[in-house]
Amino acid sequence: MSSYGKILEQMELYPSKKIKYLPSGTTYEAHNEDMDILFWYYETDDYIINVHDFFLKNDTVFDTFPDMSDIMVFCSTYLISANGESFNPYISLTSNTVAIFTGDTGHTKILLHGNYPYKTVGISYKEKMLNEFRESLDNSYSIDLDQMFLTTQESLVTPLGKLSMDILNVKLDPPASKLFFDAKAREWLSFTLDAYTKLNTAKQLSPDDDAAIENVAMYLSDHYAIDVPQEILERISMMSGTKLKKLFKEKYHMSITEFSQRRRMNMAESLLLTTNLEIGAVAMAVGYSSHSKFSTYYKKYKGIYPRDVRKLSKSGSSARISVESSSICKSTRDTNNTRFHDDSCHAKFKGNSDNLNGKDKK
Repeated sequence: MSSYGKILEQMELYPSKKIKYLPSGTTYEAHNEDMDILFWYYETDDYIINVHDFFLKNDTVFDTFPDMSDIMVFCSTYLISANGESFNPYISLTSNTVAIFTGDTGHTKILLHGNYPYKTVGISYKEKMLNEFRESLDNSYSIDLDQMFLTTQESLVTPLGKLSMDILNVKLDPPASKLFFDAKAREWLSFTLDAYTKLNTAKQLSPDDDAAIENVAMYLSDHYAIDVPQEILERISMMSGTKLKKLFKEKYHMSITEFSQRRRMNMAESLLLTTNLEIGAVAMAVGYSSHSKFSTYYKKYKGIYPRDVRKLSKSGSSARISVESSSICKSTRDTNNTRFHDDSCHAKFKGNSDNLNGKDKK
């Protein structure tokens, strides 16, 4: 049994005969009154590629984490579908974003919301591969791995999202699958290095420009339900339209339009999960007169249609909704200098998570 498999069994997941992903990997699963979980992984001496595919029936807090430091250093994970928060510090965990995990245990607490499908693709890098990676670089190039992984999440959403889809959709058998996974692990790492290099060489905004762009972002956040005229934003920032668009994208790694759309989708998600409003009314509340346009954007940014969110919320069942990521979008959240802990949802599934709906664990 692999080292990763042993940790999964310690967390009360068990080997599965289901073949949802490539048979060259290994699948584990767990089912209880609160969740249905399917974990797939492919492990080598250099890395572990994993797919987490699970459904929570209730809001659940996880505050016990396994120590993964013996088998990995960093795990870079693309969240295809997610809906939760990490605390200490507070970070929103949303669909189509990148999160970085480490093997060290800590005081992180994570709340994952119920009646929502979760799917992630991640690559855990072992010390051996990272040492070889360092040695392969030019001697004149000094690199801080912590900074490389922990400061580049926003820039990596598009390339890592595409790599995640490649991994999920591959149909190769061994030994071709090994060559494929080796290549993807290195490609994932190369994109991370490229983002870090560009981040370090990018020209920083002046304090005045930075403050002006923040003012625009805050105004858009407060007025998410209306189409704010470009002229208003130019007057707020005291910039030309061309300069405003350029600096906004440099700071937030997305266009002004995408920023507004993501804000609307976050508010829509909250309304879908916490109110009985019809989907059409939710669309109107966040600024869309067209039900179909709203549904298209929601699927684009959240990886699931609004109707499926409502179905899951009403049923409270373990029925899975297919989650795809046909459009890979960039994150709105500032994740710089934020460290998560690897496989945080591997907290023992019977007893170490606090159900927020009042059920006792068995």
